[in-house]
Amino acid sequence: MNKLLLYFTAILISSASQAQIFRLTYNATVCPSQLNASTGVYLYAGANTTNPGAAPTYFADANQLNLYPLYQTSTGIWEICFNPYQIFKDFNGTPMPGNATIYSFTINFRNSASTIFTGTCNDGSITIDNPMTNPVSSATTIASGLVVATCNVGLNHLQNSINTISHSNNPLQTNTTFSINISGRSRVSVEFYNILGKKVFTLLNNKELGGYNEFTWDGSDNAGNLLANGCYFYRFTVNDKVVSTNKLIISH
Repeated sequence: MNKLLLYFTAILISSASQAQIFRLTYNATVCPSQLNASTGVYLYAGANTTNPGAAPTYFADANQLNLYPLYQTSTGIWEICFNPYQIFKDFNGTPMPGNATIYSFTINFRNSASTIFTGTCNDGSITIDNPMTNPVSSATTIASGLVVATCNVGLNHLQNSINTISHSNNPLQTNTTFSINISGRSRVSVEFYNILGKKVFTLLNNKELGGYNEFTWDGSDNAGNLLANGCYFYRFTVNDKVVSTNKLIISH
């Protein structure tokens, strides 16, 4: 069995063992939030495992910068997918038990400068009750949740790595935007290859980045010529370590 097959087998085993995925949507257009003009929105939330109406007992992003980025899937609409049993931890850094009942999420959002904004834009955080069974939001026009088996928006789950990349349009017809989140300052490369393995474009070449970043690509090669329609692969590397390889279709 080759390394690539082993890699995908490990992904399938890992995915099968994951708890349900929660997909959170934040609408920044319905009220005058200062996050409307932000280039990055981040999750700041607590999970209540005690009883209905109680305060959170586990937390995501306990004052750590740029850990859980939401991805802008359309103008003013930001989303993130996560496994709550992996990202919510107590004050000692211990993850939430996998068999814990989650009664509610208390959610706020913040920008890349770590400034926290209330979810409802008027001095009140948003509560989502019964998030893993029947999600009910206290501000449905601003934030809502959905339990899904899989998710292709942003982060499917967070384990040991928080270096992530995703793109907005696939197939690429005019352009696509790459959303990249980096833990700390790191050297980042994103390189594109055709199906024969020939490098055709370099989006980033050991560029030093940190936090949330966006880059738009129109499907041109390094000489500025549009690449032919077809299937391409891009490799995402952080500090000379390959984090992921993904497929992108070009269809001008």
